[in-house]
Amino acid sequence: MKKIRSIVSASIAALTLLAGGVTAAATTQSINAETSGDVQINGIIGSFDNTTPGPNPGDLNEWINVTIPTTALFYTTQESGHQEIVSPTYTITNNSAKGVIATVADVIDPVTIEPINQLAVNDIDLITEGVVDVVETDLFELGSNQTNANVGEFVFSGTATPQQDAKEINPSFKLVLNFAPVVE
Repeated sequence: MKKIRSIVSASIAALTLLAGGVTAAATTQSINAETSGDVQINGIIGSFDNTTPGPNPGDLNEWINVTIPTTALFYTTQESGHQEIVSPTYTITNNSAKGVIATVADVIDPVTIEPINQLAVNDIDLITEGVVDVVETDLFELGSNQTNANVGEFVFSGTATPQQDAKEINPSFKLVLNFAPVVE
């Protein structure tokens, strides 16, 4: 019995070392007054395909596979005297077989944002009184590509104070989005 325990312990230690020290949340089983037990082993041979269900890779970020817009636009409406900010609806699609959380992380490289009183994406503040005002916040959780909930939508809204109604001003910035796999 001690010999079997030693072999099992050595095998588990070897598997942990081979996995590069990856810590996996796993259920355990107790073997009590039995002379054997079995452990389900799953593997990945070849390039990991994050679009199909399978075992978790060593790096869970390999599950991230999303499609995002390359550019987005917001603008003021003439009806509001160019004070109301609106935008088209944009989408983020999860192509992965695991769920993904999309987070608004930051606004970088702002240019000419001073006329913006308030700008938000899906009610998450980005700019307040012409100053970047971002607190990292979850935008939405996208389901796996195996579900109908793998597409999330976002829009911009807010207000601006135009300096001259007839003069076009072109604020710009990069919206930084972070992505993380849903860990189950």
